[in-house]
Amino acid sequence: MQRRTALRSGLTLVCGASLSGCLGALESDSAWRDLVVDRPEEVYVPPEIHGMATWTSVNADGYDLTLLASRPHGFWTVTGTETNQVAMREAHSVHLMAAVREPTSGRYLPAEVRVSIPRDGESLDRTLWPMLSQRMGPHHGDNVALPGPGTHAATVRVLPSGVRHRDPSTRFDPGVHDVEFEYDPAAIEALERTVLDEDRRGEPGAVEPMGHGRGEHAGGGGHGEGHPAVPTAPPAEAFPSRLGTGHVCGCRVVVALDGNHLIASMRTPYNGFPTPFASLSARIDRAGSSETRPLFESFDPEIGHHYGAPVEFAGGERVTIAVETPPQVARHEGYETAFLDRGEFSLRLPR
Repeated sequence: MQRRTALRSGLTLVCGASLSGCLGALESDSAWRDLVVDRPEEVYVPPEIHGMATWTSVNADGYDLTLLASRPHGFWTVTGTETNQVAMREAHSVHLMAAVREPTSGRYLPAEVRVSIPRDGESLDRTLWPMLSQRMGPHHGDNVALPGPGTHAATVRVLPSGVRHRDPSTRFDPGVHDVEFEYDPAAIEALERTVLDEDRRGEPGAVEPMGHGRGEHAGGGGHGEGHPAVPTAPPAEAFPSRLGTGHVCGCRVVVALDGNHLIASMRTPYNGFPTPFASLSARIDRAGSSETRPLFESFDPEIGHHYGAPVEFAGGERVTIAVETPPQVARHEGYETAFLDRGEFSLRLPR
């Protein structure tokens, strides 16, 4: 395979893998994005990884919330099948992140996350982008300009995104978290930043998430490396009445039945992260008839985030799972060229 990596013209990397003490050789975060050129249209190994600081973890109003921070860095937003690169600005002080989990299972929950931080007699109000990164998995984040160093208060509002709980008696209501965090610019600057080996970056694959070693077998909660464990989708073998597995939109999709509930669990390759905010449908072809049903974003403590709908099957039907709209989540480097296609795959139910 032709090497896809190159350094920005005029720069020479002489610091080895770790960038501690070497960041002065580069003028900006955007310099590192040029470490990979001719990016493949699939998941690829990014050129570098960022260390993260966990600021606070709380439980309130039915949600677990963890607030984290790293150095500001660029990312891509998604509209339909198009991406738009969001560059960082000089005023940005941190890349602020929030991880939202269902407290009993520790599994990821899609939501809208709004943060309010008092600043100089005013308020920094921001709706964080839903995001996907190879280290953090699904989370929310944005580059923000914080007040000066010190202890700061923040109000974090978690608003349900329309995800349905498999238990009809359970609802996801809005939650409010009042937290405090300590912002130390020197501590953010001291976070590790590592350039990966030249023969890895830009190649198909992914770096390991925080608390690595879980693969697709993470049980949900717990902590790793001082950070909240990154929730991954359960292995295909964990699903009741598994019908089969397909690949679409660059993702792996496990299709299963739980009673009369059709399940499509879509996850990223390599790390098996759930891919939220997509639009899926299922076409059921029977002898002499065909019907198409939307699959709704759903949550179950045992299998986590998935897309599903009630469907009655007699056996022998042909089921086609289609991605109508790819995941509408912002992407960190390594994901920005993937999961942008529509597509479908089919399987036949046993008689």
